[in-house]
Amino acid sequence: MGVTVDVRQVYKYPFEQVVASFLRKYPNPMDKNVISVKIVEEKRDESTGIIYRKRVAVCQNVIPEILRKVSILKVPDIQLEEESWLNLQERNMAIRSHCLTWTQYASMKEESVFRESVENPNCSGNWEVQDLGNGKSGV
Repeated sequence: MGVTVDVRQVYKYPFEQVVASFLRKYPNPMDKNVISVKIVEEKRDESTGIIYRKRVAVCQNVIPEILRKVSILKVPDIQLEEESWLNLQERNMAIRSHCLTWTQYASMKEESVFRESVENPNCSGNWEVQDLGNGKSGV
């Protein structure tokens, strides 16, 4: 059994601002569920200029207490892994993330691409950036 969700969001901000905001959005005082985010790998491909990052986020387990009676769900924290490829020359960023917790029972992943909007590339001097995200989960 699986569920797929497709989301399309257009941000009317410069590309650099959208990317910078995404990369520093967690942890923050507004979202107490994200405990920490650690960069575990970062490298730049000298031939293409693409910056690769792998981060691991630790989040509070937000599964309702009634469901935590099942022993596999009774964990204090959930870990997520995120990989990103930032291409400043082509002005795009691809992101792929998945849950590291409960991988033997279920899978959850999310993929997004930030790039210039093809609908309105001349947005009053600003860049529109499309987040062509889709999330999938299955048991």
